[in-house]
Amino acid sequence: MKIQEQNLGSKFLGRADNASAIAGLSTAIDRAVDRFQVSGTMGVEKGIGDIRDGVERVENDIGKVQHELDVIGKGVLSGFEEAALNAIYPRADSARYDSGSQLSSAFCLEDTRVALLQQIEQWVEGPNSRPIFWLCGMAGTGKSTIARTVAKLLDQRQFLGASFFFSRDEDDRRRANLVFPTIAYQLARRIPSLREHIIRATSPDVCTAMMRTQLNKLIVEPVQRSQFSSSTLVIVMDALDECASESQITEMLVLLAPAIRLIQKTISIKLFLTSRPEVHISAEFREPGMQAVSNVSILHDIEKSLVRTDISRYVEHHLQRIGTLILPLNAVWPTVEEKEALINMADGLFIFAAVTVAFIGDTKYRQPKQRLRNLLSDPDQNHASASLMHLDVLYQQILMASLPDNDKGEELEELKLRIREILGTVVLLLYPLSSQSLEKLLGWEEYTVEPTLGPFHSVLSMTLDQTPIRVFHKSFPDFLMDKRRSSDHWYHIDPIEHHGRLALLCLTHMNTSLRRDMCGVGNQLVSELGDVESILLTKVGAHILYACRYWEAHLKEAEWTDELGAALKEFCECKILYWLEILCVDRKLISAVLAVDSASKWALDEASSATLTNCYRYLLYFHTTIALGPSHIYQSTLPFVPRLNLSSSPWEKELHSSPRVVMTSDSDTWDRILFTLTGHYDQVQTVAYSPNGGLLASGSDDNRVIIWDSRTGVQIHSLEGHSGRVLAIAFSPDGSLIASGSDDNTVRIWSSVTGILNHTLRGHLRGVTAVSFSPVGTLVASRSSDQTATLWDSGTGSRIRNLRDLSEWSWTISFSPDGTQIVSQSSDSSIMIWNTESGAIVSELKGDGSDDSRAIINAIAFSPDGTHLISADDKAVIIWDYKSRTIFKRLEEEAICLAFSLDGRFIVTGRINGQIVTWDVIKGSPVGIFEGHTKAVVSIAVSPDGSRILTGSYDRTAAVWDMRNGWESPGVNNSSDKKAHTQAVLCVAFSPDGNRLVSVAEDGSLAVWNIGRHQLIHSLKGYRKTARAVTYSADGRYFACVLDNKNIVAWDVEIGECIKTLNLDIWVEHLEFSLDGLYLFAAYQEWSFRLSWQYSTSWKKWSTQDFEECQLSSPEVEEAKEVQSGTPANSDSPSGTYLAQDKGSQWVEKRCQRITVERLCHLPQHDVTASASVGRYFAFGTSGGTIYLLDFPPETFGITSTGMYTDTPVFYHDSC
Repeated sequence: MKIQEQNLGSKFLGRADNASAIAGLSTAIDRAVDRFQVSGTMGVEKGIGDIRDGVERVENDIGKVQHELDVIGKGVLSGFEEAALNAIYPRADSARYDSGSQLSSAFCLEDTRVALLQQIEQWVEGPNSRPIFWLCGMAGTGKSTIARTVAKLLDQRQFLGASFFFSRDEDDRRRANLVFPTIAYQLARRIPSLREHIIRATSPDVCTAMMRTQLNKLIVEPVQRSQFSSSTLVIVMDALDECASESQITEMLVLLAPAIRLIQKTISIKLFLTSRPEVHISAEFREPGMQAVSNVSILHDIEKSLVRTDISRYVEHHLQRIGTLILPLNAVWPTVEEKEALINMADGLFIFAAVTVAFIGDTKYRQPKQRLRNLLSDPDQNHASASLMHLDVLYQQILMASLPDNDKGEELEELKLRIREILGTVVLLLYPLSSQSLEKLLGWEEYTVEPTLGPFHSVLSMTLDQTPIRVFHKSFPDFLMDKRRSSDHWYHIDPIEHHGRLALLCLTHMNTSLRRDMCGVGNQLVSELGDVESILLTKVGAHILYACRYWEAHLKEAEWTDELGAALKEFCECKILYWLEILCVDRKLISAVLAVDSASKWALDEASSATLTNCYRYLLYFHTTIALGPSHIYQSTLPFVPRLNLSSSPWEKELHSSPRVVMTSDSDTWDRILFTLTGHYDQVQTVAYSPNGGLLASGSDDNRVIIWDSRTGVQIHSLEGHSGRVLAIAFSPDGSLIASGSDDNTVRIWSSVTGILNHTLRGHLRGVTAVSFSPVGTLVASRSSDQTATLWDSGTGSRIRNLRDLSEWSWTISFSPDGTQIVSQSSDSSIMIWNTESGAIVSELKGDGSDDSRAIINAIAFSPDGTHLISADDKAVIIWDYKSRTIFKRLEEEAICLAFSLDGRFIVTGRINGQIVTWDVIKGSPVGIFEGHTKAVVSIAVSPDGSRILTGSYDRTAAVWDMRNGWESPGVNNSSDKKAHTQAVLCVAFSPDGNRLVSVAEDGSLAVWNIGRHQLIHSLKGYRKTARAVTYSADGRYFACVLDNKNIVAWDVEIGECIKTLNLDIWVEHLEFSLDGLYLFAAYQEWSFRLSWQYSTSWKKWSTQDFEECQLSSPEVEEAKEVQSGTPANSDSPSGTYLAQDKGSQWVEKRCQRITVERLCHLPQHDVTASASVGRYFAFGTSGGTIYLLDFPPETFGITSTGMYTDTPVFYHDSC
C-alpha cells in the first residue's frame, strides 16, 4: 500500500516499513543519476529530456514521502508539546474511560445491549443526527458499562475525541470545573491539528477560570481556528449525577447546548452523556434550546424483554464460569428454575445481576450453591420501595454472610461494630484510601482491614494493599444509610454519627502528628517544589493528608460533642498554622478559607470560634502571600497580624525567628472590611446579596454585572451584554435569577448559577434605574427615568402592565413584604404606593414640610417585618410607620443609600465621602461610623444572616464588612491618633542614629516617629504638595524634603517646626546633607538644545545655619555625588549585610554590596511606595498612607540571639 493511502495509525505502526520504502526510493534516485551519466555518452539531447522527466518524477515522489513523514511525525509529541500540554492543569487524568484508576473495567458482554449499541452507532454516523445523545437510567441499569463500551468502540474506530467519567469517590472526578480542561487535554493529544491552537490558549488563568471561559478558550475557539476535518468526533461523559455540585453540572449543561451549535459549524463533534434522571439534570434537557440539539434514550424504559434477555445472557455466562471454577465437572448448576428466579429478582437492574454473581462466586468462600439458595429464599417484604426489594435482599445476604456461624456473644457484637465502623468509613470518605491508610486513619492494627472487608468483594473494590478501596455502586451506601431500608438492622450507618467519628479521627491525627515544616520544604517556594503529591504522601502520609483536606467537611455534618469540641480546641490552639503549611504545599488555600469560616460557625466553644474567625480574617488578608510558600506564614504574614489579634491568639510563640512589626500606624485589630472586590473597571453603581448569602452581585459603569463568592471574594461570573451602565440589580427570592437594569433602556434576567442570559426585557424609553423581584419571584418591577415603572413576568419576560406618573430621577422601586403593593417616588416627589394586581394607586406618603418638596429620593427599604419603611434623600432619612402611613422618626443625614439590619434595630446609610454610618432606629442617632471607601458609597445590602454589609462605591470597588461584633462599634480606625497620613507615603528616611523615622505623604503631610517608644512624635501638615525626596542631617537635628520638585522645606526635628522654605525655579531631583551637616546639596536638571533636547545634572548648595545659597566647589560636588550614589557604608554586623527593597517589589532582601544574598520577607497585600533601612530595622510606607517598621532578628545578620548587637548609622535609604 502507498504511504499516502495509509491511515494515521497505520503510518505510525508501520513506520519501520515506511522507512524501508524511503530507503528504496533513495536507491532509485542513485540509479537515476547513474543512468544520467551513461546516457550522456549516447545521446545528449534525448538524455537531457529523459533526465528532466526522471528528476521531476523523483522530486514528486520525494515530496510525497516528506509529506507522509510530516503527518507521521505529528502523531508523536515533541518535548515542547508534552510540556505545553501538561500546563493544562488542573485536570482529571483518572476520569478517562481507560484510566488505570477506573474502578471497573467492565464492558458489555458480547451479544448484549445489541439494539441500544446499534442505535448509538447510527447516531454517531448519521450526518443529520442531533449532536447530543443523553442516555438516562435509574440506578443499577448499567449506564456506566454501556458508556465504557461505547467509548471503547469509538476509540477502536478513531471516533473518540475525549472521555470524562464522573465519580463521587474521587475528588478530581466529581468536579465539573475540571471537565473542560481534561477534555481539551485529551483532544490535543489525539488530534495534531487542534494541538497547536489548544496549547496557545492554555494558561493558569484559563484553566482555573469560570467554566464558560474554559469551554470557549480551550475548546470552542481552538476548534474554530483549526483546519481539522474528520467524519465525526464523539466526547463521552458518564454519570453526570455523580458531580458533587448540582449547580456546576447544571451550568455545564447550559453551556454545552450553544457551544455545540457553534462547533458544529466547523466540524462534527458529538456528545454522549449518561446520568440518572435527577431533577436538576432532567430540567435542563427539557429546555427548548437543549431539546433542539439532543436525543434522549430512557434506559429503564427500554422494552423489558430485551433487557431481560441481556441480563439472562450475563447471568448464564458468569454462573457457568463460577461452576467451572468451583464445582465438580459433572455438577448440574444452576437449575433452570434457579436461573429464572434470579433473573426475575434482577427486575431489569444490571447492578443486581453484577453484585449477585460476584457474591455467589466469591472464591474465598466457595459456597455458590448455598449462597444462591439463601438469596432465592422468601424475601422480607418490609421495604420502602418494591422496586428496591430484591436489591435490598441481596445486600442483606452479603452483610449476613460476613458473620461467622459459630461466633456468638461479645465476639460477634465486636465484629458487627468493627464491620459497621469500616463500612461507615468507606462509604463516607470523601476520597478513597487504601487498606493500609484506612488502618492508620482508624487506629487499627496492621492487616485488619482486609480480613474484615474480605466478605465484601462483591460490593467493594479491593485489589492491592496500596490501591484505594472503593464502592462498586452507589446503591450499596444508599441502602446502608437509608433509615427506611436498614435502620432496624445492626449494619445501618447513621451519617451524622459516622461523620462525627471521622471528624474526631481527623482532628486527633492532626493534633498528634502535625509539626512545623512537616513537608521538609524549608524556605522553598511552592513553584519550585516539583511533584507536590509525592512530597505530601512521603512526608505527611495519605491518612494525615486526608485529615488535612477533609476534617471540616466531616465536622459540618456532625453534631457537637464535648470530645469533638476538645479536639477542635486543641487543633486551634496548637496545630492550625502547621495545617495551613500542608494546604499551602497542597495548593488548596482557598479550601482552607472556606473550612475555617464554616468551622467557626459550627464551634460552640467561644475560644475555638474566636481562633477560627481570626484565622479566617488572616487567610482572607494574606492568602496570596502564604501561597508563595509555607515559610511565609512565619516570615511574611504573622508579623503583620494586628497586634491585639496576634497577642490574643496562640500564634505569637511561632514568631521567635521572624521579623516583628514593632511600630505601625495601622489599626491594632482587624478592620471591619473583610475583603474588597476589585474586578470592575469603572464606578460600582449597585450591589446585592443572594437570599442564602452565598453569592454577591455588583453592577458597574463598565456595563457588567459580576457575581462573587461571598465567603472568599472570588469572582464566579462576569455577565456581559448590556451596552450601557448597570444601574440596578436584584436577586430572585430563590437566588436562581438576577435582574439587572441599565442605561441601555433594558432589563436583563440572568441565571445566577450559570451566568447565562435568560431574557432581555425591552419597553422603556430611557435608562432603567431600579429593579425588584416580587416576594414569590414571579414578577419583576423595573423603574425608569422615562417616568414609568413596568411589571414583567420573570419566567417568560413578557410585560404585564405599566405604572405612570413617577418622578423622572428617582432610583427606587420595591415590593411590600407581602407582595401586594409596589412603592416608588411619584412625579411630585412624594412616595406613591400602587396595588400590584390592578396597578391602581393605594396611597401616598408625604413629608412633614420640613424637607425640600422637590427632593429626589435616593433609596427606599422596608424593615424585615414590614412594619416600617425608610426613605433617603439629599436632606434627611425618614422612617415611616407603614401601617399608619405616618412619619415615625426623621434623621438628619444626607444619605445616598440605606438598608435595615436583620433585627430592624439599626439602619446603615452610605455617604458621599465614602463613609457608612449606622443608626439606632429608636434613638434616632448614629452609633457607628466606618471608613474604607475613598469615594461615595452608592449602594448597600445586608447579608441574610445580618452578620455582614456589602457596599458599592464610585471608587470602583465593592466591600464586604464584618458586623459580627455589633453595629455600634466605632469607626474602622480605632487608632486614629496614629494615622498621620491618609494618602500614599512617598518617602521615608531614618535619622543617623537610627532612633527616628520621618515619612512624607503624597498630600505633603510629614510625620516624625520615635522608634524606641514606637510612637508618633510630630504630625506636620499644611503642605498640599507632593513629596519627592527626604533626607536627614548628619547630627539628626534637621531633615529636608522636596515638594512638587521645586520647593525645599527644612524642619527642626526637636521642635517639629518648619525653619525654612526655599521656592526654586529648578527641577530638584535629589537632596543630601553634607557629611559634616553644615550644608545642604540639591541635584537638579538643566536642559539644553543641541540638535535635540538634552539635560545634565547640576548642584546647588545652602548653609544649614541660615539656609542662604553658597558657592559650590568641585570637591563638594564629588562628595555630594558620592553620598547620592547610595553605596552602603561599612556595617558593624559580622557579615556586612544590610536590608533593601527595590521599587515595584514586595521582597525585603538581605544584601551585601548591593548584591542580593537572601530574600527574607514578602510584604503582603501592600502597595509599597517608599522604604528605608537602618541596622536591623526596615521601614516602609504604603499607598494607603500606612507606615510599618519591621525589626528583623539578629540571626538575620549572622548574630546569635544571645549575642550583642549595636544599631549602625544610616547606610542605605530610598530617597524616592
